[in-house]
Amino acid sequence: MASNAKETQDGATAKGQQLDDRLAAIIGRLDREAEERVGKRDLVEKRWLDDLSQYHGRYSESLIKELKDARKSTLYINSTRPKTNAMASRLSDMLFPTDDRNWGIQPTPVPELTVEAEAAASAAAEAETAAVAEPDDQGLQQAAAQAEQRADTVQAIMDEARKRSRAMEEEIDDHLREAKYAAQARVIIDDACKLGSGIIKGPVIGERSRKAWQQQDLLDDNGDVLEQGGGAFALNNVEDPRPVFWRTNPWNFFPDLDATTLEDSEGNFERHLMNNKQLRRLARQPGFDQDAIRRLLLAKPEESIPHYIADIRSITGAYHDSISDQYHIWEYHGPLSLEDMRDVATLMADKGIQEDLKEFEADPLQEIEAVVWFCQGEMLKFGLHYLDSGEPIYSIFNLEKDDASIFGFGIPYIMRDPQKAMAAAWRILLDNAGLSSGPQIVINEGIIEPQNGVWTLEARKIWLRKSGAPKNEKPFEIFEIPSHIEQLTALIELCKKNIDEETSMPIIAQGEQGTHVTKTATGMSLLMNSVNVVFRRIVKNWDDDMTTPTIRRMYDFLMQFSPKEHIKGDFEVDARGTSVLLVREMQSQNLLLFLGNFAGHAVLGKYLKKDGLPALRRLAQTMMIPADDIVKTNEEVAQDEAAEAKADAPPNPEVLKIESALNMKQLEWDSRLELAHVERETALIKLAAEQNMQVDELRAKLDAAREDRRSKERMMAVEAAVTTREGASGGGHF
Repeated sequence: MASNAKETQDGATAKGQQLDDRLAAIIGRLDREAEERVGKRDLVEKRWLDDLSQYHGRYSESLIKELKDARKSTLYINSTRPKTNAMASRLSDMLFPTDDRNWGIQPTPVPELTVEAEAAASAAAEAETAAVAEPDDQGLQQAAAQAEQRADTVQAIMDEARKRSRAMEEEIDDHLREAKYAAQARVIIDDACKLGSGIIKGPVIGERSRKAWQQQDLLDDNGDVLEQGGGAFALNNVEDPRPVFWRTNPWNFFPDLDATTLEDSEGNFERHLMNNKQLRRLARQPGFDQDAIRRLLLAKPEESIPHYIADIRSITGAYHDSISDQYHIWEYHGPLSLEDMRDVATLMADKGIQEDLKEFEADPLQEIEAVVWFCQGEMLKFGLHYLDSGEPIYSIFNLEKDDASIFGFGIPYIMRDPQKAMAAAWRILLDNAGLSSGPQIVINEGIIEPQNGVWTLEARKIWLRKSGAPKNEKPFEIFEIPSHIEQLTALIELCKKNIDEETSMPIIAQGEQGTHVTKTATGMSLLMNSVNVVFRRIVKNWDDDMTTPTIRRMYDFLMQFSPKEHIKGDFEVDARGTSVLLVREMQSQNLLLFLGNFAGHAVLGKYLKKDGLPALRRLAQTMMIPADDIVKTNEEVAQDEAAEAKADAPPNPEVLKIESALNMKQLEWDSRLELAHVERETALIKLAAEQNMQVDELRAKLDAAREDRRSKERMMAVEAAVTTREGASGGGHF
């Protein structure tokens, strides 16, 4: 028995050693593949470094040395930065406005169901007509009822599909906002404009918990709950796994360079540079092997920092004296062989990390997508590709596509030659300006010498003629260097024109009108629409390469993992960057023209919808104005119409009669008051004449007497009140 147990233990140990060796072989193969891809992309990275040098207005080190040795100008006139930033800003504004989305969700059966609904409605109408013509025919009556029921069923299916698609659209939009998708996309656009390619990754499950303020339970002195949620607020960790999107650094993304699209790539590698703190944080994520990460922390990094970091810091002038080494964590998304999948799944399941992995009994022709994290020979995480659709979780956007590579070209590469020509012309102009700013002076040392012994030109300097020097020779000769600034300036302007043409970014697209642009509003609108034609191809590339696959993956993710059944259905992504966002100005002009010409048309106006609020809201939206702030809602319009109808209603005759009587009575009282005032003034004048006094003096005496009388009345009222409260003993006049 003991020998059998020992043999079983030795067999398990041998099997475990074989699996470990097999795992080491798999990791070694993936690591070699990653390093090979890093080496293959060397030329692309050199091009990217040249692009960044040009963007930051820096010459190469060799050229700077040559110019300094020749005592030439090393200044740089930089048109690359404004062109690149203008392109990135324009695309960001077009694709991610604040009041609209560049995508939508709609049910796929809508076209088919629409045709079916129209046919069902037509059949129901014909059956109803036949049933009305023959009221006694039970067959026709039953056929009409069945046709009407079929039409109602198809219409109900259409309504339910639209309802679910709207719910799915709102759900996706909520997750994209939580994941800050727009912010990530703007960085991707910036990468594409600078380097030529921008990459997004997702959806992936982010942090499983987040910080949230929650109201605690109210407890008594014994710790018992008095009221749930009635206590103070505290910051707690709450479980909240949400799908997120990440911008992937192009410098750390390594697809199959033999492929021209990501769909054809034989797996994708992403490099994560992590320090000790980041590696410890990675160990807290679900699915990672903490023992393997612990061994990495003890072993220290074995590879140096990629050279591109030091090169970029040198270009930007950042501090780069010494950069500490970091761990190169590799994340692989791609196929593994059937044998590799079995071995890795068995080993990871034995460690308790992947308990739900099944034994693979698949056809060798079937491609099995896996996700593998590894570093320095250690397997950190292993799992299957989590999307049932099998689509890669990366999407790449190229500003200018390269037919021979996955990576494209950016603005610096496109305008490389005219930028070099402009910089050379600028250096020549400055050198020529320096030389032609003053004359070249030739001094005959055999004739004169400086009094102070210094051979420099100064104001009011004294020169001494040497004894025996011939008088017919000039001590100084002056030569003027001709200036060519005008010709060089014209050359620079020609280079600018070439830059505009090669980048398809005229100066008007940067917000400046230029010198040969029409001054009229209509002409400017037409010109801007013509400029937008250039951007339509780029925006369409974004729709095809980023919006559609990204939103489609988000839809697949929710269909697979979301517990909300009311959002699920057979939908498709509607990318509308070119159809909605790019032509906003044209839509605004067309809406104004349409409403102005046809809203009040005597013949065609009656065919327009009476409710013009949607058109008005759309007009405000095309002008990038919040419609809710200036356009009334349907409820507000209904309230205003009701108030106007109430105000315009004919008045009640009885009410008019009463109001007329009141007005007559008021006029009568006003007339009596005016007459009494006149009589009083007349009496005062008469009394003043009899008393030989002025009217003002008499009026003052009357007012004093009246005030004295009021004072006595108030005093009597107070004494009466005291007597009433205290009784007769309280005193008083009564």
